[in-house]
Amino acid sequence: MKRIYITAIPLDSNFAIDSYAAEPVNYTQTLTKPTYYPITPILADTAHDGDEIKVIAVRQVNSPHSENLEVFRRELDSLGRPYTLVDLTTPENQQRDGLLALFEALTDAMDGDACYYADATFGTKTYPLVLSSALHYAEKILDDTEVCGIYYRELTRENGKVKSVRQYDISTLFTLDGIVDMAAEADLPDKQKFISVMLHPDREV
Repeated sequence: MKRIYITAIPLDSNFAIDSYAAEPVNYTQTLTKPTYYPITPILADTAHDGDEIKVIAVRQVNSPHSENLEVFRRELDSLGRPYTLVDLTTPENQQRDGLLALFEALTDAMDGDACYYADATFGTKTYPLVLSSALHYAEKILDDTEVCGIYYRELTRENGKVKSVRQYDISTLFTLDGIVDMAAEADLPDKQKFISVMLHPDREV
């Protein structure tokens, strides 16, 4: 099976990356050692012998060398599984054309017949929006694809020091557009009620 993992690589000049052992929330995780990148324990837990592993690393270009990217390479290598790394670089700007170019670059790097896992922790504030659109493209346009997990790592600080580290499965947010689409396309007297039922199937109506 082909498994594709997507993460953003923070700029060296903006973010001193560090490793943490994160507490998983809304999902289970067996890799407990500290990792620099939230996608690493996901890959460790979901990739199996014989899988074709492709990793897409999204980063903004502002220097010829990225130590944060090299850290990611070393972390992937430590898992001992063969993989293909796509170094997807984009200009360092948030202009419309730049964001559209990022979407096109992401979708060009995507393949059909694959299961997708993505991390939305790093990157610019606009990156998760582009990532979500690209994942919708993969699921709706490409053949035999499934978004299997989207994750976010949160650091809580107290007096400037990291107090706790949690990693969330935020895949539910990805399904919201689909639920809204279903409500919009269905001939329903109360579309808002339909959405509420879909979001809370165990709640009494």
